[in-house]
Amino acid sequence: MVIGIGIDIVEIPRVERLLEKWGESFLRRVFLPGEIAYCREKKFPAPHLAARIAVKEAVLKSFGEGWTEKIGWKDILVRRSLKGQPRVELIGKGKDLQEEMGVETVLVTISHADSYSVAAAVLCGPPGGQRDTHRRAVPDSEV
Repeated sequence: MVIGIGIDIVEIPRVERLLEKWGESFLRRVFLPGEIAYCREKKFPAPHLAARIAVKEAVLKSFGEGWTEKIGWKDILVRRSLKGQPRVELIGKGKDLQEEMGVETVLVTISHADSYSVAAAVLCGPPGGQRDTHRRAVPDSEV
């Protein structure tokens, strides 16, 4: 059962500017050590960093949270499978939120264009499982 979906797009030149301006402090604020090491292995790290930001944002959106006390940048670890597919591991507060919402799997995909990286995330739970009850749609009268 789908519990949530999210998508995000990141401008690669913006990431390059953040790297130039903030360097290590930017990297340490957003990424985990393994993510930084992976991206640094690449000839052009910015597209890979942008993709990981997009994945993290898409996951935050799929939870319906954004940056809150319930989940943050470093609670989402972006990895690759042996075949190169992106994978997400939720840790810390992310793992707590995953359990609270009954998420069994987080599916992600990444794509790049010249100046953009985009990612989508889908939260999957057990078939016929309970939907998250703490989020509700806003009635038309409140929009």
